[in-house]
This record gives sequence, C-alpha cells and structure tokens, in this order.
Amino acid sequence: MSNPVLVIGAGVAGMTAAIELADSGVKTVLVEELSTTGGNALDLYKAFPTDDCFYCFEGNRWRPGIRKCFYRSALIDQPNIDLKMNSRVEEISGNPGNFGIVLAIGPQYIDPMKCTLCGLCLEKSKSFSLVSVQCQPQAVIYNPDSRDEGTQIAAKECPTQAINLDAQASKETITVSDIIIATGFHEMKPSAIDEYGYGTHPNIITQLELAKLLDPNGPSGGVLLRPSDGDPARRVMMIQCVGSRDENYYPYCSKICCIFALKHANILTRERENVGVSVVYMDIRTYDRYERYYRETRESGVEYIRGRVSRVTPQEDGSLSIVVYDSLLNTYLRFSADLFVLSSALEPSAGSGHIIETLRLKSASGFIGPLSADDPVVVGNHVFACGTALGPAEVPESVTQARAVVSKILQSRK
Repeated sequence: MSNPVLVIGAGVAGMTAAIELADSGVKTVLVEELSTTGGNALDLYKAFPTDDCFYCFEGNRWRPGIRKCFYRSALIDQPNIDLKMNSRVEEISGNPGNFGIVLAIGPQYIDPMKCTLCGLCLEKSKSFSLVSVQCQPQAVIYNPDSRDEGTQIAAKECPTQAINLDAQASKETITVSDIIIATGFHEMKPSAIDEYGYGTHPNIITQLELAKLLDPNGPSGGVLLRPSDGDPARRVMMIQCVGSRDENYYPYCSKICCIFALKHANILTRERENVGVSVVYMDIRTYDRYERYYRETRESGVEYIRGRVSRVTPQEDGSLSIVVYDSLLNTYLRFSADLFVLSSALEPSAGSGHIIETLRLKSASGFIGPLSADDPVVVGNHVFACGTALGPAEVPESVTQARAVVSKILQSRK
C-alpha cells in the first residue's frame, strides 16, 4: 500500500486537493496551522467570478456541473482524510516518495467530533468563540489567553464533554509519498507606508477587513459601519496597488487586487443604499471575464480617479480628509470619506520561507517557484504546490491547480 499524501495548508487549494485525493481513495494528511479551515477565503464574503459564497465550488471531475460546498464536505468524517488542526510541519527528511515528516500538533482543546455547537460555552466564557457559522470543522475554538471565571464552568457543564482545558501539545512522525504545498498568502498590513496612515485610525482598513464588514455573518451583520464609532459609512474611498508594483515593497502585481476592490465597489453601490465609492488607481487590471466588474461599477456611479493619494488626515467628526493628486487633471483634489480602503499586496505566507529552505525549492519573490514554466505545479521530486503558494491567484485558478496536482499524483500511482 502506498504511503499517504501530505497537504500543507487547508485553504481553498489545500482543501480541494485533499478532498479530490480522498474521493479517489488516496489516504491524505491535511495539516493546518489555524483552528479552522478556509484560510483567507473564509473572510471573502462573496468570491469572484460567480459572487457565490466561497464555500461553493464545482463538483469533482466525475460529476460535472454539480456544485459542492466545503461547509458540507465532511472533512472530519471522510475516512481517507486525517485532518490535523492547529498543527504545523516541523521537520522534513527522507527521500522523494518516502518523506519522513515530524508534525508539531498544538493542544486540541476542543474535540470537533463531540462539539454540537450548542452555544453553552459561548454564553459562559469569552475564551470560547465560533470563527464562522460555516467553519469546518464545525466546532467552537478555545483561546487560553482569554481564560476567565466562566471557562472552567463551561468545560464542566459541556453536555458532550468536548472541552479539555488540560490538553497538551504533542509531536507525531509520519511517512508520506508526496507533499502538496498550499500555504496560501498573507494580506500585507501597510503600516510602514506613512501616507496611507494604516494603523493610526480605525476607519483606515484593508480590502479583507472591508469584506468582513460586508459579510452578513460578520460582526455588523453586513451593515456598513465605521469601525471608529459604529455610525453608518456613506462615503468610501479605495486606493489600489498598496505595496505591490512598488520596488520598496513588492515589485510584482498582486493580480486580484483590482478585481477584489471592484467586487466590493459593486456590492456597495448596488446592494447598499446611499453609499458613494471612489477608486484611486494608476492602472485597472480587470482581465478576461472580470471586465464586467469595471463596466458595472461605472454604470452604478463609482468614481475613478487616476492618480495617487498623498495625505490622509482624520477629522474630529470621525471622517477622513484625503488629498489625491489627479494625474489626468494635473491637480490636487480633496475628498472626505468615512472609510479609506487599501488594496494591499498579497505577500507570501509566513511558513513559505521555511519550506523553501528545507526542501531546497526555487523562490519566486518569496513564493514557491516551479521547476519549469511548462509544468507550474511541480516544484520538486514528488513535491507540488498550488494556489497562492505559487503566487497571487484567484479561487478558480487555485482549484484548477489543485486538481492538476491530484491528477499527477494519481497518474504516478497507476
């Protein structure tokens, strides 16, 4: 019997690869550092190009046209998937096809097989929370740093005894035939770019933070409110290419930032009342099918300003005074906004560097580079990468790459 396949990262690409392998009868170990799967996509609200919930994706190759839901994919019930949450790869040794993997597994405070989401622990203590109503595994999470008087009571009164406050970290050694790297990306927090003022005022946010505000399952129930005081946000300004296409930070284009911003501009102007949106840009890159976002936002009244933001100044009423240099008019313009949204660069995830060094892989601006441009998902002997581990990518592209990896592994086992 062949060794199982290791999938590092349980975002869109990693989950797709794991589910496709498992459905094909291949034992898979899926490792995720966080306490829930989904990665960055968990915060997307609507995913382009379909504007569906990101959890909804096309079914596998044997059932074309059938859509599938990550939320209902039963990751913890699939017998061929060994899901390791709150875990990371600590060491990789051995030879291609016979890798030795040491996993560092964090304390498993909540047993997802026992948790029924009854909500009792959430009522008793702030140390328990539910990341998303659609999280997978379907279980609450526990933060020991937020332990309070109700924590012990919640653990004691849990009707299914799903809580173990004394859980300890552990290590596990496994042998795998192939490694799939799906470590995703990190949204740059541009606090170092002084002119944008990120981190100095709560109404200066990133696109992922805006997505959380728009999500009906988010803290404001989808109502667009200013984080500073909870007042309705009526005027939104976005700025593109924050940290990307910039030799001081990241020289590459982050590829999906324009689409991400225009998707949100479309939601704000078409699904929210009395919200005005301005977009400051140097270039708008909405390639292929995404051109519709640009057309629709123009039709719905989004204002486009070609230029750069030079200064953001908070006002006493909670608004932001924003000075923009308009390169077409060759003049400075002043705007007032309730929210200033930064389309930040997509940067490599924190764990990518360690994996690149350990497996002696190629690096492409910090992301994982392929062995050959002709086969972009192959990054080493029995080592593959997919999704934004390879660089900025959209959800359908990540899914396609994950399936390409699965196809190669299945072919090698024939």
